[in-house]
Amino acid sequence: MVQIPKPAAPASSAPHSVPTSADVARLAGVSRATVSYVLNNTDAVRISEPTRRRVREAARELGYVPHAAARSLRAGHSRIVLMPAPAVPVGPLYSRFINDLQWALGRLDYTVVQHGTVGLHGVEAARAWAELRPVAVLAPGSAIGAEGVAVLRRSGAR
Repeated sequence: MVQIPKPAAPASSAPHSVPTSADVARLAGVSRATVSYVLNNTDAVRISEPTRRRVREAARELGYVPHAAARSLRAGHSRIVLMPAPAVPVGPLYSRFINDLQWALGRLDYTVVQHGTVGLHGVEAARAWAELRPVAVLAPGSAIGAEGVAVLRRSGAR
């Protein structure tokens, strides 16, 4: 049997490790808890402005982005506000509403996600949405019924 050696990968294509909160803490000279408090805008602990700046600068320098799934596990929900997408074309008033909603919720560190619901109705739709662990679902209660609302509440939606 003849084995063909694999060519060595160029140094520039070597995989880069994803920066973690521990990396940010090390670079900023603080604890991981401090990194978490700063990047989550938590007021539970008093942290000086120079320390906050160091943490933010370290995160920016490393290209650190918080892990949404880890945040969701800890909080019991994501930072997603879910909106079922309308099945019909929408006009400028609706588009303006969505833009304003995204801007306002974005300032509070929430992300608005429109979710297509073709073929999903009632409790079935609520279960599909619950899998995403949204913090909220902006849909008329009549569209999913009381049981659907209960499914969403049990999944962490408020």
